[in-house]
Amino acid sequence: MDIREIIDQLQRLEGPSRRLDGEIAQVVGWKKKVEAFKDPKTGETRERLLWLVPSNNDEGIIPRYTLNINDAYDLAQELAPNNIGGCSWEPGKGTAIINDGTYCQAASPPIALCIAALKAIQNP
Repeated sequence: MDIREIIDQLQRLEGPSRRLDGEIAQVVGWKKKVEAFKDPKTGETRERLLWLVPSNNDEGIIPRYTLNINDAYDLAQELAPNNIGGCSWEPGKGTAIINDGTYCQAASPPIALCIAALKAIQNP
């Protein structure tokens, strides 16, 4: 999924999304790996999704960018280091901006900050 499509989907979100967390994670270098395993209860071969950390390819848990403001902030720092920005909120809505970008509104501050961070690399 390209950055524009991720931004469009983030703008339509009504709450956190692990699926979109995964799409964002891939933008910053996380890799998906599908691994087969045998279900110990049924004996069936099944598949599970693993995420590989960008720095060392160890298995890891992707950040909760769309839920956690600290994870969204870390994303903004990774995509737009040494830049300034802000984030505000009111019931049911969040707004964020990085540098001279546009004000990004979404269902929550973390989602708005994700949008602003992605826009910062889309239109440097």
